[in-house]
Amino acid sequence: MRSLSPRERKLVAVLILVLAASLALTVVIGPLVAGFTERAARRDALVQTFQANEKRIASLSALQAEAERQVGEMRALFMAAPDADEAGEALRDRIEAAALAAGGDVKTSEALPADEGWARAALEVRLSHTQLAGLLARLNRMKPALAVDGLTVVAEDALTNPKSDLLDVRLEATAPFVPAR
Repeated sequence: MRSLSPRERKLVAVLILVLAASLALTVVIGPLVAGFTERAARRDALVQTFQANEKRIASLSALQAEAERQVGEMRALFMAAPDADEAGEALRDRIEAAALAAGGDVKTSEALPADEGWARAALEVRLSHTQLAGLLARLNRMKPALAVDGLTVVAEDALTNPKSDLLDVRLEATAPFVPAR
């Protein structure tokens, strides 16, 4: 093998220098620069998340007011009572008052055991056909709403007196309730 001329040695040295520089660039500087750009992208994402969270925090009072308004509207749809027994008694009082207002003669009324979140009550009353229609109309207009689960009508007096308009009625009703604050 022949020895390299000084010019060839310089070229080989420059080539080795370029290879060493490119190796240093890809092995050391490339990952270092990639790390900086990755951290900068993460910083930008965190800044955007921070700004979004700041907006959410700023809107908390409006969200709280809206939630309280919705809770108030929901409570208007339900009876409020401390527990199921009290809700049953309140429902019993409501349907008994409606029967008395319709002109009926209340025989008995009772609160019945119910499922979670529901109140049940029963009422036995003696009234006429028109009074029964009035009672059902009153119950239909009640707020918060209730459901009539059972209605038993007995016209026993009609067997002995065809002109008798009196009915013995048993009415069972349920209504949803929420615990009172």
